[in-house]
Amino acid sequence: MGAHTDQAEGIALPLSVDRREATPLPDQIGQGLRTLIADGALRPGDAVPSTRRLAGHLGVSRGSVETAYAQLGVEGFLVGAERSATRVNPDLPAAARSPHSRPRISTSPRRRLRSYVDLRPGFGGDDPLREPAFRRAWRDSLDLDPGPIDPVGQPGARWAIAEYLRLARGMTVDPDEIILTSGSRDGLRLLLGIGVNGAIAVENPGFPGLRQAMADHDLVPLDVAEGAPAPTGVGAAVVTPNHQFPHGTPMPVDQRVRLLDWAAEHDIILVEDDYDSEARFTRTVLPTLYDLASSAGSDAQVVHIGTFSTLLTSSVSTGYLISHGEIADRLVEMRTALGPAYSPILQMAIGSYLGSGGLRRRISRGRRRLRVAEKIVAEVGEIPGLVHEGRTLVIETSRDEAARLLRRLADRGILVASLARGWTGGDEARHGLVIAHSNVEAEVLRNALTVVQSLLSRIES
Repeated sequence: MGAHTDQAEGIALPLSVDRREATPLPDQIGQGLRTLIADGALRPGDAVPSTRRLAGHLGVSRGSVETAYAQLGVEGFLVGAERSATRVNPDLPAAARSPHSRPRISTSPRRRLRSYVDLRPGFGGDDPLREPAFRRAWRDSLDLDPGPIDPVGQPGARWAIAEYLRLARGMTVDPDEIILTSGSRDGLRLLLGIGVNGAIAVENPGFPGLRQAMADHDLVPLDVAEGAPAPTGVGAAVVTPNHQFPHGTPMPVDQRVRLLDWAAEHDIILVEDDYDSEARFTRTVLPTLYDLASSAGSDAQVVHIGTFSTLLTSSVSTGYLISHGEIADRLVEMRTALGPAYSPILQMAIGSYLGSGGLRRRISRGRRRLRVAEKIVAEVGEIPGLVHEGRTLVIETSRDEAARLLRRLADRGILVASLARGWTGGDEARHGLVIAHSNVEAEVLRNALTVVQSLLSRIES
């Protein structure tokens, strides 16, 4: 723990950070500055130290201070101008300076695991908040006027997403067809808000990510395999054609066409959850359901849900919807009624990051990690029960052994997914582990797989 007193324009700033705390350093710095403002140690118009100077005194990265300043700028506590020091907002209301107005920060238990390896599908990857391109995009957004607020999404952000989809996914999308969301679940709730007649079919097995957002609806299992009986009384179906659970393999094109035909025939809304596709593509990109429906003039209603939360971090919950069919106008009306999904300033930052090619470079790094991860898996040697058919590792065990392995790995700081969570329930559920091996760097993966291998070997013996 380090306490420091800094000087900016003659103002003493006693700030402290504690690396033992689970609270991220930027949050600690931000809260410390809010406290100084609330206590009157910093007054409206006062200058705060430069990011470089404060970072040096606190012994933290400059990015941590920049992130804290950027957040305080969004909240209205700080203001900055070109070639001028960052200052406490001269027009900060008195209520915002009251000690009673300080946000309450809950403290985390001391026993909380601080450092872990996250090998769960949909998680992990390198921290974008440390990435210069992302921080630069965030800083730049604070100096730009977002213009009139569009509840569907700021035009610049929607244009940047359309360009990104064209370059990274080969999708031709009109920016006006894009609706911004605060992530996949927000997109799904937006759809459910306009009403779904009947139950919702979910893939069985399928990625469990969106099921929690549908807990108040009747869910029925959907088997997308050829010849499988189709459920009846369904108003919508949630599928992940570009990343089938649990192996991460894509759905063949003929199955996609059959799915569209089934949806069109029975007036079923197809929800295409594209939660992890961009980061995992290593071969030719198959057309999305949205692409197929648009190019073929299908009568099927398709809602394509995309998210940047997986590629960036859940702390930057952002995403988008693209829809085909008459449902598109209804979704726009609902988004307009609810208002913007997230801050226009953050929208501009995401748009700037996409436009600079930052996300495409991030995806390229993820692809390189995947290629290296494949080599590590081969070098580690035999892992009992391992099935490796797609973009994730699947290890099948008994129910009890799966639960025991999940606990033991978590105790060692390794988080993996439960295979059983992919099933809607019943006796057909299988048990074991699902491991997204491209989430981490080579040596971290090697060590984690060695632990998995050791635990499984003990079970086998």
